Amino acid sequence: MALQRPNEIKALCCDFGNPEFSGIVYHANYLRYMERGRTNHLRLMGAEQQALFEQPEIDGAGFAFVVRSMHLDFLKPARMDDVLDVVTWPIAVKGASIMLAQEVKRGEDVLVKAEVRVAFISGGRAQPIPKSIRTLMKADLIS
Repeated sequence: MALQRPNEIKALCCDFGNPEFSGIVYHANYLRYMERGRTNHLRLMGAEQQALFEQPEIDGAGFAFVVRSMHLDFLKPARMDDVLDVVTWPIAVKGASIMLAQEVKRGEDVLVKAEVRVAFISGGRAQPIPKSIRTLMKADLIS
């Protein structure tokens, strides 16, 4: 199975606002890190979410990606001042949704793994992913 090369965000640094009193990162903050990873993934492919949202459709509504479901495995904690990488790559592109894999890493150590299903919507309803975005995601190479 051919996969698109993963995209990374470098140098996410855990600061005082992120760790719990114990010095480890609060679990909900990984969701923020992964959101940045997904947004950056789209941007690096040439599709910016803000531009999609502002793109008018027939009824005047723009397009957006929204999280439909997410499965997370917390493997190791991140600590204050850790420098983290978020790696994102597509697993499957179908109709109106994309399944992505994500990892939050500290060096070679994988701290959190996730599978995220995002839906492509316009006007509050799921819509088929446009060919231009499918091409950017190399959907023809992903099974």
